[in-house]
Amino acid sequence: MSAQDNLRVPILAYHASNISGNVYQLNDHIAFESDLYTLHHAGYTIIPLRWIAEWLNGERDLEAMSESLGDKLIGLSCDDGLDLDFKNGNYFDFGPQRSFYNILKSFVEDVGQENQPQANLTSFVIACPEARKVMDEKSLNSQNLMNHDWWHEAAQSNLMDIENHGWDHRHPDIYPDTQANFTSITDQAAAEKQIIQAKHWIENQITPSQSTQFAYPWGHTNEFLLNEFMPNQAQQAGIQAAYTCGAQHVTKTCNSYDIPRYVCGFNWKSPKQLLELIS
Repeated sequence: MSAQDNLRVPILAYHASNISGNVYQLNDHIAFESDLYTLHHAGYTIIPLRWIAEWLNGERDLEAMSESLGDKLIGLSCDDGLDLDFKNGNYFDFGPQRSFYNILKSFVEDVGQENQPQANLTSFVIACPEARKVMDEKSLNSQNLMNHDWWHEAAQSNLMDIENHGWDHRHPDIYPDTQANFTSITDQAAAEKQIIQAKHWIENQITPSQSTQFAYPWGHTNEFLLNEFMPNQAQQAGIQAAYTCGAQHVTKTCNSYDIPRYVCGFNWKSPKQLLELIS
């Protein structure tokens, strides 16, 4: 059996707010830039997350594509939709930070687009403007870092996709502790608000692009979402895939509404750990 028949694709997740210093293990932006070169030199080809979803749904033959792209494929994502996903800016007292988008753009220019022709980063953003304002005020010291004015430009670029991270993340800045988690989404009305309403709001900002993917806040899911809501109502609404933080490689047998990812700073803290994790 060939390597293509056993294709395993890791997906990495970063957070623009994961900054508590300006070294690799304390700063996802520094880690992201380092990881791009580590992955490239290790022979990995970056592909869009939507390709992985299409593969799981039988709409794309990654095995055949890996004959030209190589069988070391990897997907990249970032969660929460801070402006620092796309725009350079300051973060608390840690000074200027380069955005994930600009880091990826410079990387592709450096190594040559012909050597990473499909490089792409999926940014999972929070829909509700009022919720984002509260989160910015309470958790980000009113730094004004959770806007949506960049979503459209990002979605029209070749390097970034804008996707759905829920209506308000069920964030503790908004909900009491007992409800501030996504496992508490156990009924139709709550799921429609958090997932489908969010999809439509995001799509209104990024048209003509569409939102077809969802990342569970904190990676939290439950039996109702996995077995009832996502494969029925969410699928009918055009959501083709959903992502957790399951810390495993994606294989052809994965549930397309339970796609695992590895999280920077949690699953790995150094380039060596990253390579060991995904090898």
